[in-house]
Amino acid sequence: MTEFPPFRLDLINECLWRCGEAGDAERIRLTPKAFAVLQYLVRHAGRLVTQNELLDAVWPKACVQPEVLKSQIFDIRRVIGDDPKNPRFIETLSRRGYQFIAAVNEIPPEVKRAPDTDERKLVGRRMPLSHLSQSLQTASRGQRQLVFVTGPTGIGKTALVDAFQHHVMTGAPSIRVARGQCLEVSAGTEAFYPMLEALGQLCRGREGPAFVQTLATRAPTWLVQFPEFLSCEHREMLRGEILGATRERMLREIGEFLEAVAADRPLLLIFEDLHRADHSTVDLLSMLARRRNAAKLMLIGTYVPAVVAAADRPLNALKRELLLHHLCQEIALAPLREAEVSEYLSAAPEASAETAELAGLIYRYTEGNPLFMVTVLEHLRDRKLITMQGGNWTLAVPLKDIKLHAPESLRQMIEVRIGRLSEEERRVLEAASVIGPTFSTVVCAGATNMELHRFEELCEALARREQIVRPADAMHFPDGTTSERYEFVHSMFSEVLYTRQAAGPRAKLHLRTGAMIGALYAQNPEEAAPELAHHSEHAGDWLNAIKYLQLAADSSARRFGPRQAAGILEHALDLVSRLPVTQRAELEVAILERSGAICTASLDSRAVDTCITRNLDAGAARRRGRGR
Repeated sequence: MTEFPPFRLDLINECLWRCGEAGDAERIRLTPKAFAVLQYLVRHAGRLVTQNELLDAVWPKACVQPEVLKSQIFDIRRVIGDDPKNPRFIETLSRRGYQFIAAVNEIPPEVKRAPDTDERKLVGRRMPLSHLSQSLQTASRGQRQLVFVTGPTGIGKTALVDAFQHHVMTGAPSIRVARGQCLEVSAGTEAFYPMLEALGQLCRGREGPAFVQTLATRAPTWLVQFPEFLSCEHREMLRGEILGATRERMLREIGEFLEAVAADRPLLLIFEDLHRADHSTVDLLSMLARRRNAAKLMLIGTYVPAVVAAADRPLNALKRELLLHHLCQEIALAPLREAEVSEYLSAAPEASAETAELAGLIYRYTEGNPLFMVTVLEHLRDRKLITMQGGNWTLAVPLKDIKLHAPESLRQMIEVRIGRLSEEERRVLEAASVIGPTFSTVVCAGATNMELHRFEELCEALARREQIVRPADAMHFPDGTTSERYEFVHSMFSEVLYTRQAAGPRAKLHLRTGAMIGALYAQNPEEAAPELAHHSEHAGDWLNAIKYLQLAADSSARRFGPRQAAGILEHALDLVSRLPVTQRAELEVAILERSGAICTASLDSRAVDTCITRNLDAGAARRRGRGR
């Protein structure tokens, strides 16, 4: 095992581990090719590894576009949290290749044992795991199974499949398992890529020679794709034999090969990220689902539904048809519940009160998305705001002192998705982020000076294609205007889109947004007073912010919320200090008198005392100002 802290490269089990300060270890999923690339770079740490050298080492005797290598490097950097602009592990040497720059240590043999998979960490997935196990039992009786595991990015599709694969390989080692992943690169994806990747694993495994022989007999059009297993004479003979072969022949041959392999022992195939699948892979899925010959074959495919639903994704029509004819199953993963987040944080059956509070905070911020949850926890740990004690995550500081924001690794992931959008689409989403997680098209279109029809057209296209926003209920304004509304699928998208904007343009958006909302609520401004105060404050319009805060305080007082009203006026008083000295005195007096009246009306003696003290302090401050 090789170590480059905080990571360990497990060469026996072909996986990566992230080691925590408390001695715990988390398995990090890498595709076989990504693992091979990382392994080669680590093995040759400290020197330049050219692109051609990497391609020859990981894809021997195969014609692979350099973009595929760049995609693997991108995936490695994403999972280990390495910034290409300020790298800690992999440095890009422009137009030459890559260099692994972190210190590498060989771990002594006595500590080479790989950590066991911590099944407690997979929470809230008991039913999906049971469903997969039942499908495998059905496949073991000769009835082939095609199961789609679906859900948005970060919902835990890979974690579920990893856990199921671990369960199969430890509980039923006689079952053969192979995985492939769909790639999407600018130069185009190789046809049948995930199947070829899975076949390569089978042919390089313990039973490799037998698989190669079966391929030669039943699927020569596929064997010729693996020149490393053929002599020059055999390769030339096969090329002559398959000259003019069609895709239909390739599909027939792979179907016969898989049925032969799965005749006596079950075969589990796992294809990840099918939302990126090429047309040939989709045809392969169709063929495997429809063939009637008995086979102890199970295929699990993962995909993101919103991407598959797009019109140009070939899996969309096939999935609907297979579901209609009961030729496949679908397991749609839901976000974790708060109790399941608490279970993840605690080693004990019942979480402590402190752990439960932390779980509530994490749940509200991540909305139960497992990837976001894990990443935020790591971010809190790195900032030393939480610690691991006795298997439990506990607070190192009071809960009120923790301010959550998107960790850099998640920001990078979101930035990649934003980067794929057009300039017009980014403009729409940045304007929406100024309003918040849910936004009105009427308000945003007005703030961006865009035609409402065009703005809504772009929102609809984004909702259908990118899974960044989704439709929400329409909104009816007091002046009779009805507006379509959309919401970000996760608040982190809104946060990243908001903070990536420069302060000046963002303030202008707040100003125009406030003006639009003010016009829509012109007949009843107090109803939107908190929102109007928010936009005025972030636009630097202190006078209007103070005015709307006073309206909001009046509304709160009328609803028997004197403490809330006093807090709002306290904030208004803080904003007064940002005004020129000549404008402060009158406003301070008006706010303090209003605060005193609200507190007196509520018969809240403590609040009245506080208000009197604040009046005296303010008066003294004004006298000191005049003395200067």
